[in-house]
Amino acid sequence: MNKYLQFAVSSFEPLQIAINGGLTVGIVAATSIKLHSADSSVVYTIAGTDFTVAMGDAINGALVLAAQTNWTESVSTVQIPIGQVVTGVTIA
Repeated sequence: MNKYLQFAVSSFEPLQIAINGGLTVGIVAATSIKLHSADSSVVYTIAGTDFTVAMGDAINGALVLAAQTNWTESVSTVQIPIGQVVTGVTIA
């Protein structure tokens, strides 16, 4: 069974990204964060405002939690740091 990261999104429903074989946090910039799939076939760009390293840490924390929970707990919510906002995601 797949596991998913869930992000609260401003003015939209929460979004979920499949963890599948694994995700790695890449570049963290003020307006975007890159998540790379373990096999490097997919790059997710999380768009938002005021991102800092704390957002990368929050994503990594949610990934660790997902790995430690049993298979029936398929969604791991990213605890978005105060003052940081997710506005959307693109997949490449």
